[in-house]
Amino acid sequence: MRVVGGPSSTDLARKVSEVLQLQMVKTRTKRFPDGEFYFKFEDDIRGEDLLVVQSLYPPQDKHLMELFIILHTCRDLGAREIIAFIPYLAYSRQDKRYLKGECLSSAVVSEILQKLGVSTLYTVDVHNEDVLKKYKIPTFNLTASPAIAKYISGKGLNRPFVVAPDSEELAIKRAEAAARAIGAQYDYFVKRRNRHTGEIETFTKSMDVEGRDVIIIDDIISTGKTAANAASILKGMGARKVYVGVTHALMMGNAAEILQEAGVEEVIGTDSVSNRFAKVSVAPVLAEAVKNR
Repeated sequence: MRVVGGPSSTDLARKVSEVLQLQMVKTRTKRFPDGEFYFKFEDDIRGEDLLVVQSLYPPQDKHLMELFIILHTCRDLGAREIIAFIPYLAYSRQDKRYLKGECLSSAVVSEILQKLGVSTLYTVDVHNEDVLKKYKIPTFNLTASPAIAKYISGKGLNRPFVVAPDSEELAIKRAEAAARAIGAQYDYFVKRRNRHTGEIETFTKSMDVEGRDVIIIDDIISTGKTAANAASILKGMGARKVYVGVTHALMMGNAAEILQEAGVEEVIGTDSVSNRFAKVSVAPVLAEAVKNR
């Protein structure tokens, strides 16, 4: 098996190749003056098993098209097996028709990936595991929450406490996994989102956080409002410091400022998204899963 790095995840692909001790396939990419994407394999891949690494953070459509072209080329040039590692699986929040006439974008992505020859899909902390049920190939939803919690715990926390910002089953599981990794307690808030306006309301509940350092564990931060609501409540309860550990730190617009104003000490993301918040790598998380498959 060899590793193919997509344009959105070149550094991550290199880390994956190192931890799995696999060779990188040499490729060449560029953008034409009109913005169209060009991709070329510099190595022969016929008969090869390939691990394609490409995360689909914003701009999602650009990164999706890059991935589709790479996968088509893999298939067209005779790769034996194509395994996809897509840490941030775009459109995974569009999995149900909440309002009449809405699209099912997650189903579009799943259909195309499979038609392009992906035999196995690995992702990290997908927003809703129901989207993976649309696939007819093996899919694996890995979690980065223990690695994130260990990184934050290394800062010398005072009686750490882990919190999920909402009560969804996956959110609670992530908080539990993070807490277990550092031997801490955990709890969760309950939130409600207005389907029409997108406004979020977080409900206060009693938690033993007085004088303690708290880690909010989340899968995605886009606007930052959910985590900010939770942080404000925690600070109001007497939490000493509040950290936000998030797998996919999209941090759109003024999300960083919103979180800072809510009293967040630091935002720690992973390299599923290439930005200044990426302080934990998901490469070891994938490596462990691949070795155990």
